[in-house]
Amino acid sequence: MSTIVEKQSSISRLFSKLISNQTMQHAYVFEGFAGTGKKEMALWIAQALFCKNFEKEQRPCGECSQCQRIQTHQHPDIIEIKPDGLSIKVAQVRELKEEFSKSGVESKRKLFIIEDIEKMTQNAANSLLKFLEEPDGETTALLLTTAKQRLLPTILSRCQIVHFPVQPLGDRIDELKERGLTDSQAALTARVTHDAEKAIELAGDEPFQNLVKATWNWFKFLSKKDDQAFVYVQTDLMGTVNDRESNQLVVDLLIVLYRDLLNLTYSDSVIVAFLNYEVQLKQTAEQYSSRQIIHILEQLLEAKKKLNSNVAAQGVFEDISLQMIAG
Repeated sequence: MSTIVEKQSSISRLFSKLISNQTMQHAYVFEGFAGTGKKEMALWIAQALFCKNFEKEQRPCGECSQCQRIQTHQHPDIIEIKPDGLSIKVAQVRELKEEFSKSGVESKRKLFIIEDIEKMTQNAANSLLKFLEEPDGETTALLLTTAKQRLLPTILSRCQIVHFPVQPLGDRIDELKERGLTDSQAALTARVTHDAEKAIELAGDEPFQNLVKATWNWFKFLSKKDDQAFVYVQTDLMGTVNDRESNQLVVDLLIVLYRDLLNLTYSDSVIVAFLNYEVQLKQTAEQYSSRQIIHILEQLLEAKKKLNSNVAAQGVFEDISLQMIAG
C-alpha cells in the first residue's frame, strides 16, 4: 500500500492536511483507471483518521492496533462494500443505511468505502442519496469508480471529486521489468492495464497469451484487407474468448496495435507494444496514412461501445472485419 500512496503523493498530502485541520468533507468520489491506487488510498485515509499516532507523524504509523485492523479489514467502524456479482444492490445499501444511523463502535466516527460505485443499480443509487443529502458530521463516505460518467449527477454534486492520475507509461514499464517481466511482456501488459498486479498476472496467463496470438493473426488479415479476416473470426478468434472481459480485451489489443501504427507514421523510434513483431509493424505502418488509422481507431472505439451494450461479440468482430476489408 505504501508504494501506491507514494506514487499518488499529492493526494496523500492533501488528505493529511485535511485530517490535521479537521476539514474533511462528508463524501468523496475517487475516480480513475483501475490500478491507480484508489482503494489503497482509501485504506490509508482510514488509517490516518483512526491512527493513534497520526498527530505526531502526520501520517498513519501502520503499526498501531487501529492501523493493523484497518489493513486486515477488521475494524468495526470501517465498512467496505463492493458489487455482489455484477452490481451493488438495494439490500446492500439498506444495510449500509442502517449502519449510518448507528454511532461508531469505538468512537463517534464511521467511514464507508464503496468500490465500483458505478455498478450500483438505479434503486441502490437513489437510496444512497439519503446519506449524501443528510450527512452525519461524524461519517465519511469514500466512493470509488473507474467510470465517473456513469454516476448519477445528484451523487456527483454532493461529493468532492478526486482524480487519480495514471502513472507515465515509461514508469509503468520500468516497474514491471523490475518485478521480473521481460521487455516484451512489460511493453504489452503496461498498455493493457494500469494495474501492476493485473499486468503480472496477465504475463503468466496462458489464455491471455493465446488471445494475444489470435488477435495478432487477425490483425495481419485486417491490415492486408484480406477476406480471410471475416472467416478467421469464426474459425479461430472466437475459440480464444469466453467472457465479456476477453471480448473487450480483443478490441483493446487491436486499439493498441493501431495506436502503435499511428505513432510509427510519425516516428520509427517508437517503442511498440508488440515488441516481438516490431519489424512487421513498421512495414505495415508504411501502408497507411495517419488519417486512415485515426478512422480505424474511431471504428474500434465504436465497437467497444457495442460490446459494453452487450451486443454479441462475434457480430461485433465480424462487423470490424467487414469495415476493414471494405475501407
